[in-house]
Amino acid sequence: MKVSSQLCRVCNSPTTQAGFLYRCNNSSCKSVYWDKFKVKRLASASREEINAVLQDAKVPEPHKGSKTYYVYVIRLRGELNSVYVGMTGLHPYARYLNHLIGNRASRYARRRATALVEFEGPMTREAALSREPEKAAELQSRGYIVYGGH
Repeated sequence: MKVSSQLCRVCNSPTTQAGFLYRCNNSSCKSVYWDKFKVKRLASASREEINAVLQDAKVPEPHKGSKTYYVYVIRLRGELNSVYVGMTGLHPYARYLNHLIGNRASRYARRRATALVEFEGPMTREAALSREPEKAAELQSRGYIVYGGH
């Protein structure tokens, strides 16, 4: 990973870049975002090409044989304080990439995602199924407009 000249989309702190993925260096922010102009071209890419992008970005591969899940929050542009809450069996960075390229993507995240701002896990499927609506409710109570979070 190399220090990037780009500043974080969330807090304007310095970032570190690995492939097309930028990670905020601020320990209180920790957001990540993909270079949208480069990853949008992956919409018609093969699974192998997408896996190569994930490897270049040093995204951890899922543990083979074990099913672990995550609950994640993506910041959305447009409305003030709007977010998308989701659950995935992939690493959240990989799921965020899938949203951007339109692979089983929420229309909100595909069109309006700016950064993955947090995630929780790994956890069991049952824990993730109960945590996703809890996380959405927590964010709503703090004044966020929440999409997803079924």
